[in-house]
Amino acid sequence: MLRVLVLCAGLAAASIAAAQPKLIAIANFGEHPALRAAVDGFRKEVVRQGFVEGRDVAFDDQHVNFDRTLIPQLLTAAQAKKPAMIVAVTTPVAQSSIRVVTDKSIPIVFMSVVDPVVAQIVPSWQAGSATHTGATLYPDFQASLTFLKQLLPNARRIGVPYNPGEDNDKTNMAEMRAIAPKLGLEVVEVGIDGPNDIAQRLQSFAGKVDAVFVIQSNVLQTSLPVIAATTQRMGIPAINTLDTPVRNHTFLAAHALSYERMGANAGRIAARILKGEKPAAIAPHRPGPEDYSTVISRKQAAQWKVEVPASLAGSVID
Repeated sequence: MLRVLVLCAGLAAASIAAAQPKLIAIANFGEHPALRAAVDGFRKEVVRQGFVEGRDVAFDDQHVNFDRTLIPQLLTAAQAKKPAMIVAVTTPVAQSSIRVVTDKSIPIVFMSVVDPVVAQIVPSWQAGSATHTGATLYPDFQASLTFLKQLLPNARRIGVPYNPGEDNDKTNMAEMRAIAPKLGLEVVEVGIDGPNDIAQRLQSFAGKVDAVFVIQSNVLQTSLPVIAATTQRMGIPAINTLDTPVRNHTFLAAHALSYERMGANAGRIAARILKGEKPAAIAPHRPGPEDYSTVISRKQAAQWKVEVPASLAGSVID
């Protein structure tokens, strides 16, 4: 009788353990509208793929308020919760996860990473690593700069700030340098090491560029009010890769990659892994044209006396 009771108790415990939802630990760099959209898109897509929140999966969402020194602590805490998966949001977090997450049985899905190959997170664009794969923000500057030329046909020189210490920014700049000349544009670069440098460094564009183009960069995208104020003072229109400042009418326009769609792309990859696929068998996702949109501020267009062409009229917002 005792053996039967022990067996029944064991089966009950196993049943309870099996019923526990799989924990997905989201390790985010900081709280920002774009990164929040990415996380929201990820969570919605995992649920859309058939995983019921609270029954099949549970999400633990933490961030370090853009403090790089706290990333190892964030990832160590995530690993200690014994999750079924860690989601590493941004390149610094994904890069740190390779070293900090020592339990290699935990798959790691990254997002908000521009080039995971250059960042040495995965070996190639054709496959993930043994532990990592995910969705990227790889830029389409051919489309972005074509949009800029449509909107500002007389533009010849564009100012591009970037952080030379971040792999994302290096990839962005390499693409920008390669594509701009093909469209008759000259890139004028300035290095930005941190938020406190932005206003002063941007002053080097005064009288030298026709527009400022803001790439996908952690230091820049978290400092958009400073960039908007500085470019306004210099009398230079600004184009962004996020649409939020355009909708706030502080930037002229954006050829914007949807962070929510990028998060959804990562969510589909996560679902495949939760269903049994290995990260190494899943290539990192690279955005397509369907992941982009264009937005133009009517208020800013009037300020800069920009005549929006008919082909872009549908992108104008009030």
